[in-house]
Amino acid sequence: MSDYRILTDYLRRWLEAAPSAGLAISVTDRQRTLYTAGLGYAELASRRPITADTTFQIGSIGKSMTALAVLQLVQAGRLDLNAPVSTHLPWFAIPSRFGPITLRHLLSHTAGLPAGTDFTPAARYEGFALRDTEAAWEPGSRFHYSNTGYKLLGWLLEDITGQDYGSVIRRRVLEPLGMAATEPVITHATRHRMATGYVPLHDDSPYRQNDTLIPATWMEYPVGDGSQASTADDMARYARVWLNGGRGDAGAVASPAMYSMMTAPAISMSRGDAYQHDYGYGFGIISHQADGHRFIGHGGSTVGFRAIMLTDQTDGLGVVIMCNGSDVDTYAPARYALQVAAAIRDDRPPPEPPSMPDPTQVANGQLYAGTYVDERNGGSLSVSARGDRLLASWTGGEDIVLEHISGRAFCAPRDDFDPFPLRFRSVHSYRHSRESGNPESDADTADQSPMVEIHHGPAVYVRKGDAPLESDLPGPPEWVAFPGHYRSHAPYVSNFRVVLRRGRLFLVWPNGGEEMLTPHPSDSGPSPRFLVGSLGEPAAEWLRFDTVVGSRALRILWAGGGSFYRV
Repeated sequence: MSDYRILTDYLRRWLEAAPSAGLAISVTDRQRTLYTAGLGYAELASRRPITADTTFQIGSIGKSMTALAVLQLVQAGRLDLNAPVSTHLPWFAIPSRFGPITLRHLLSHTAGLPAGTDFTPAARYEGFALRDTEAAWEPGSRFHYSNTGYKLLGWLLEDITGQDYGSVIRRRVLEPLGMAATEPVITHATRHRMATGYVPLHDDSPYRQNDTLIPATWMEYPVGDGSQASTADDMARYARVWLNGGRGDAGAVASPAMYSMMTAPAISMSRGDAYQHDYGYGFGIISHQADGHRFIGHGGSTVGFRAIMLTDQTDGLGVVIMCNGSDVDTYAPARYALQVAAAIRDDRPPPEPPSMPDPTQVANGQLYAGTYVDERNGGSLSVSARGDRLLASWTGGEDIVLEHISGRAFCAPRDDFDPFPLRFRSVHSYRHSRESGNPESDADTADQSPMVEIHHGPAVYVRKGDAPLESDLPGPPEWVAFPGHYRSHAPYVSNFRVVLRRGRLFLVWPNGGEEMLTPHPSDSGPSPRFLVGSLGEPAAEWLRFDTVVGSRALRILWAGGGSFYRV
């Protein structure tokens, strides 16, 4: 194995800054595994190291395994890609004013189904509950990622073959590829081989740098949207399938036609500023172009785990990184691993490692500095720039260094700022957000205009000497019952908040992201529905405020099933 010390050293430093206990990595070319490593710990309490036998949950990377099994049955004439899903799953039903949903639409996330809240992590009822929502658009016309859609494909595999999902994947994918160390489903019986997943202590607010990690909720998981656990070496074998046109070390698991359908973009994933590159989704595989190279692969995330499989089709190299931590950005280290591998192969000096992400470093801090006044109660918030750091404090309070989350949003890692981020807005970002239909969308961060407002949960702070970007208009009086903190026992979507700001309702996720809630055009009354997303855009996600008692909604019902309760 060639000298990959520069990559190992980089990954050690990267892991120290990441909210993860450990990682496993493998790098491969089209013929063989070039490099593997296990860094950090499989379990923090016992300081159990990561070994070659340690498995990690790979999450949605497993969607491509589901797609492979489905397309094998299509090729055998047992399934029809273009037939309505109900042809193969007679119990499947969803109200729709559009054409029928087919297997092709489920495979490409274009069916118009909700993402799914995993309110029943492995139960078929989640698919059955779709009859309580409706298709959001003409199937095939728009992209919206749906775990529920791939769960339907997993249940379809069971019904068509008469076998459980794990047996189907083992026989049709893992055994032909020699992936003997990979488990097709997550069970108690194989837990002893698996790394412990970890999540931040604070589950209801943005991640704080160096926050305490605690063991994640454990659950068995045997369904089609991503239920596999694998080792670094086995995942190198799997990456080679996507470097060799569907052929593994011992033979093909996909015909050329199947491989082409899976890897060719069926639809663009781009939506406004959501993606740095132009990503396209095929059947269980994501593709994009960057720096003159074509990449295909997929990411994966489960409770306490994060993974990426990325293959460089131009250089003929692949990498898999698996972490036992949440909110981990694995794309940058994956790209660097591929660059190092290409340099070693071509006998070139390896590139310098990318700088370690530092959320406390802020460019052009002077654009944010100033005193901001609460437009309702007159309280003030001071922001100052010192070097490349941005600091904030309440009136008479102690300065605290802000940590960047995304766009113009920052976390102040102190309890009196929690649970909401500080979201800055300039005149330019305000105009951009109005054009996009979402008043809270982040504009181009290259914008050099000074900030005018800070949004902190329901509050708006306006910079002294500036006029507000828009008026503070009251919303309908019945909306005062809706703001609050809502929780469920669902491990993937455990909680969120709803705030009322300037007469609009917003859903605030624990990571600090916000989405506007707009009244459903065909629904009103004491328990109204609200669409989740930008104004004027069709939405597969909606929520309903339910059980209003004493001017407070006690429950939220989510599209496709799942209940969240006021706390």
